[in-house]
Amino acid sequence: MGAGAYSRANSLVAVPDLSSIYQNPAGIGYLDYHFAAVAIHKTLPVEGLLTVGAWGNIKSKIVDIGFSADNFGDEYYHETRIGLGAAKKMDKVSMGIKFSFLNNAIKEMSSKQTLLGEFGILATPSKFFSVGLHVMNFTRAKLYVSQSLPTFVNFGIGLNPSKKINISGQIDYPIGEKPFLKLGMAYQIKDHLKLSTGVNQNLNAIHFGVSFDVKNYRFAYAVSTHPNVGLSNHITLAFLWNEKK
Repeated sequence: MGAGAYSRANSLVAVPDLSSIYQNPAGIGYLDYHFAAVAIHKTLPVEGLLTVGAWGNIKSKIVDIGFSADNFGDEYYHETRIGLGAAKKMDKVSMGIKFSFLNNAIKEMSSKQTLLGEFGILATPSKFFSVGLHVMNFTRAKLYVSQSLPTFVNFGIGLNPSKKINISGQIDYPIGEKPFLKLGMAYQIKDHLKLSTGVNQNLNAIHFGVSFDVKNYRFAYAVSTHPNVGLSNHITLAFLWNEKK
């Protein structure tokens, strides 16, 4: 979830963002504000089938807490995920962990639950670049005895060639399959207005997005083009407070 990340092809494993609870839980250690967000993501061209979610971040002196809840599907089939993460930043390195309760249900047929674990590291050796590592499903969670959920090892880098431009790239490696590349870029036109784009090699998808701030609110919209699915739309509205200017 998160239109900001989606507009950059979800390539933010090494870039702290509102969606770090999904991209890399270590990233929430770099956020210097509290926030709450809601989003709608329309992917498939099927009436009524979409993803809705809510998530947020709470700063504290000891550890930063992130939480998330999202649901995909309709009244006949749905996938629900509720997650809780924590991150601790020490100097230029942040480490984070997240656990999610997953439920997969088909109306009047089956309902399966499991617990999925993630951890990540994000470091900023200098103001010009950052690196990140994210391992998803290190618990080797299964919904069915004969079917394990995929385990991903994702490595990324963020580059800051100027104050207004950030470039992100990452390699996603599903264990047992071929790795693939995702790239993204954001351009800060003004203090409260940002444009972004990205490419997902695995899906042959191109992403675009825009976000702008109005006082404590942030609105983001992203769209992607896919040769088979067509257009996918993602809208996010977030409320930020105690933000350091």
